[in-house]
Amino acid sequence: MTIQLRALLVICAGALCMTNAFQTTISPAFARSTTHLWDTQEVVSLGTDDSEKQTSVELFLKEKFPDFHKLTSKNEDIWKTLAEATGPTGSGCTVFAPNAEAFKNLGEKKLVQLEDARNLETAQKISSYHVVPIEAVAYQKLRTEDWTIPKPADGSPRPFTVRALTTLGGEIPVGRSKSGGFMGMFAKEDGGAVVGPNSRIIASFKVGEKCFVHEVDGLVSPEILWRYFDQLRIPGF
Repeated sequence: MTIQLRALLVICAGALCMTNAFQTTISPAFARSTTHLWDTQEVVSLGTDDSEKQTSVELFLKEKFPDFHKLTSKNEDIWKTLAEATGPTGSGCTVFAPNAEAFKNLGEKKLVQLEDARNLETAQKISSYHVVPIEAVAYQKLRTEDWTIPKPADGSPRPFTVRALTTLGGEIPVGRSKSGGFMGMFAKEDGGAVVGPNSRIIASFKVGEKCFVHEVDGLVSPEILWRYFDQLRIPGF
């Protein structure tokens, strides 16, 4: 075996280890030891009525990301889409699930706005930006560099092959995360992936065979949507 081939094998093995270390797969064995439901890829029946049926993805989100599940429960289109995407003829889906810290960081005012029934339409729009309806996008795909173009002259890394994703709500950007710097300046890209305005992917989970759920530290919907809250309110009411 030549030195060059041996070195290539070492690099490939290292990359595989990094990928496996980051991505968590919800296996049937793990599912049975926790909820007895997550290993089901189709619809899990919790009762006799159709309204009491939930997909394995919904059950997983309800268990691990209750704040996000509460937000998405306002949007029936999301659950219909997830059921179709993970069904027998579905092509898969991707969900970006903000964790509890992400909602806490929104602050009391924004949390109240999300709960106000008068803001239902805008809250539904925000939630729709967190679901990619027709493709299960793994974390390693999100951070794969585009080697079809030359490396930037300034020495910075190549951009990712995936630079945007089309969600139920619209398109969201995908870029590199940055660290260091001062007040947002002079920060350097550290190789991770950010989605939307600036939400880092903390962990990834494969739920069933057709869905990836990525835990993020912030909402991935456009910031401008917050301007539409409280637009119909009358002062004093």
